[in-house]
Amino acid sequence: MLRSCLILAAVLPLMLCGEAKGAKAPEGAVAYAAYHSEWGEQLKPLVAGRIHLELTRQRLNVSLYEGMPPLVYTGPVDSKTFDEIVGILRSMDPDSWPGSTGGEDKGTRRKDRCEWSLNMAVREPTYQQMRVYGSDSGRDTPRLEAERRLCGYLGKKLPELHASLPKTLQKLSFSDRPSGAYLSVHVDDGREEVFVSVKGLPSAEFYVEPGLLQDMRALLDKYGAETWHGFGYGKYENGKMPICFEAEYSSRQPLLVHAGQDDMPKGFAEFCRDLRARLEPLARRWREAGTVPTGGIKRFHFGESGMRMAPHYEFYRRLDAGGVEAHLMRTWGSEPDGDVALSAADEQELAGILAGLASWNGFKGRARGVLDGPGFGLSAEFADGRRIEASGYAKFPNGYREGRDRLMGFIEKRLPASARERHER
Repeated sequence: MLRSCLILAAVLPLMLCGEAKGAKAPEGAVAYAAYHSEWGEQLKPLVAGRIHLELTRQRLNVSLYEGMPPLVYTGPVDSKTFDEIVGILRSMDPDSWPGSTGGEDKGTRRKDRCEWSLNMAVREPTYQQMRVYGSDSGRDTPRLEAERRLCGYLGKKLPELHASLPKTLQKLSFSDRPSGAYLSVHVDDGREEVFVSVKGLPSAEFYVEPGLLQDMRALLDKYGAETWHGFGYGKYENGKMPICFEAEYSSRQPLLVHAGQDDMPKGFAEFCRDLRARLEPLARRWREAGTVPTGGIKRFHFGESGMRMAPHYEFYRRLDAGGVEAHLMRTWGSEPDGDVALSAADEQELAGILAGLASWNGFKGRARGVLDGPGFGLSAEFADGRRIEASGYAKFPNGYREGRDRLMGFIEKRLPASARERHER
């Protein structure tokens, strides 16, 4: 929807970026609206350091940063909220804003001014678009009063919108400067990846079986984390807070805590203790069992490109309940689409197939004059340090078809039947 609005806006513009006389919001059914402002580093933000809002009939994308604890939301919007936000934007009266001529104030340094833009497009009775932009001092202006109203509304509304959506935890990170500990868990191509660094021990970065983030979400709920957001924000000098915790949900809802050893929200100390007790043993298990076996594969990725979307394949290791297992994953576009564990024999067979492609190493081919053709990329590393790096665009190494068919045949027949059937139709 947003993309369609932007394309249509380019075709049928009613642009008001020069003199802003009469720059009133166009009348009619609004299809798209956006407001953006960014404060120079020397200005003390009176509302927020950076605001970005985009709105369509179906979706709201908004982020408020720097001058307050971050408020972020990406998700569906109901008609009542849509109308309320549009009402605030319509009332902004950009014709009265200083600097609303569409040009920058050349006499003021970027860090000493606030830059802003307001966009609005209507679809009925005829398509029209308004766009005004400029800069001002950020003090005692009608624009600033309008921005205050907008931020006040969003500060109350966004928590309500977040509460109406499923809260799927996407990532979290915890750093404790006094103890030298840093821990994180996040989603990477549908996989859950953990990073643990503790003073005196080698850092560990590894994948785990699905469910860890769900456990972390339960832990946050147990200790009442919904009341923590913004605790200590702005109290400590940037980058020097003793303890920093961040989490983000699927709707981009943030959870941010800046704490001291004796300055924490209720339940936070207990959460940190349980978090470390959950993640540090996983890192210990990985260090003990995550060694690549002799003759095994350290990493592998293969994919093709062209007019038709093609699958990509990746080899990785994952820490499961029974130990460390080798896995193969297939993705189509950016979506994971099939994941299977490999036995030790399977891994050795795959390593043998890859070793048979060693002659491709160093190949970098590109056919002259071809603007839109097929291509490939292969990257592999073995336990003994041997590597294969090859890529081509409308040009391929000798024996490519045979080697590619053998490799993909091995992988595809081991993927779940449901994954194969999806792309055989």
